[in-house]
Amino acid sequence: MRRKGGQTTARLFLDEQDVGEIEVKGWDDAWGFGEFSAGDGFRRYAPHFREWSRLLHGTRPDGALTDADKAALRGVEYQIDRLDARLFLAESGQWRRISELNIDGSLVEWREKFEDKDVSSAA
Repeated sequence: MRRKGGQTTARLFLDEQDVGEIEVKGWDDAWGFGEFSAGDGFRRYAPHFREWSRLLHGTRPDGALTDADKAALRGVEYQIDRLDARLFLAESGQWRRISELNIDGSLVEWREKFEDKDVSSAA
């Protein structure tokens, strides 16, 4: 796995709406990661990510998910994956398509996609 650092700032767009800023910390193969600061546009999408986080971290002491939780997690992941997610890298003026997006509080990670193909390395 490769990890390229060098912090940069990016804007996150969901369905063509600016939803916040990402302080990009780096990339690890096809995955990027950083710190997310939500903007006003994120309010519409926040419930999906809150529910994803709640289900992912579980509510049971052993951390196991019930069958109902697993079904709910699949449902919310489906809703998130249907979003048209894009990243605008401010310094380079470059747009990046996102095929998978995880926001957990202020932490964000995303898998980049180029020319309708997932990439093995976006770094």
